[in-house]
Amino acid sequence: PSIPDKQNTHQMLRSRGSNNSKTKRGQQQRGRIYDFYAPPGALGVVIDSTPEGPMIHSLKKTSPLLGMVNRGDLIIGLDGINTRNMTAGRLTRIMAKRSQQPQRKLSFLVGGAL
Repeated sequence: PSIPDKQNTHQMLRSRGSNNSKTKRGQQQRGRIYDFYAPPGALGVVIDSTPEGPMIHSLKKTSPLLGMVNRGDLIIGLDGINTRNMTAGRLTRIMAKRSQQPQRKLSFLVGGAL
């Protein structure tokens, strides 16, 4: 399947456990898990290491994740790999190695653990 362009990235955001598979980021609630299918290339995110796992610190203005994720969201999975125990550095290296894949599945936990 083809990869949607940046203008259509909202269609790649899917919330788990929701009756509506296409959920806008603003509707997410703390503790909710959601997936984002990222296009090839840099993601433009700054990730921090935290006791809860790798966390979004900030986003560049050019990030395809802009408007889809927020500061404080945990990155809990990458292509089915559990990332909760990874440092920001390790996750960043893995994401860079996969940057030219047609797409990458990133799983997030809104606002970290409850």
